[in-house]
Amino acid sequence: MLAMKRQNHTLFLITALATILFGLTATRLLAETITVSGNFSGPMTTQGQSGGGVNSNDCGFVPSNPQEMIRVTEKINYLRLSVESGTGNPTLLIDGPDGRFCLLADSGNNPSLSGIWMPGEYKVYVGDEQGQSHEYTLRLSTQR
Repeated sequence: MLAMKRQNHTLFLITALATILFGLTATRLLAETITVSGNFSGPMTTQGQSGGGVNSNDCGFVPSNPQEMIRVTEKINYLRLSVESGTGNPTLLIDGPDGRFCLLADSGNNPSLSGIWMPGEYKVYVGDEQGQSHEYTLRLSTQR
């Protein structure tokens, strides 16, 4: 009887641990969706880790899933998306309704895209040219 209780207790702990770990992994794999409408006041920032295991050929190494999803509900006359990183060579890969865009780091390690954004969903991948991983801040703003 005591052996059965230990087995049940051990099975419970293993199941609980697996559920927690799977939940953390699943949550981390899902991109956060940012909704932007005509009354977006920004700026808005999120943080993360650049790089990933997929060689995009033109935009460095990116993760297999986007770090962010930006949903634009109506035409935005000016919106700026930029990545700030103190280290590494970050890249910004945006896959949206108008096509796929790759932006490489400028001299300040801050790739950015600005201008008119049409309604739709934009998948955002923050990569690294050398396949390294570095902390970054993603900034979305209406400021020029």
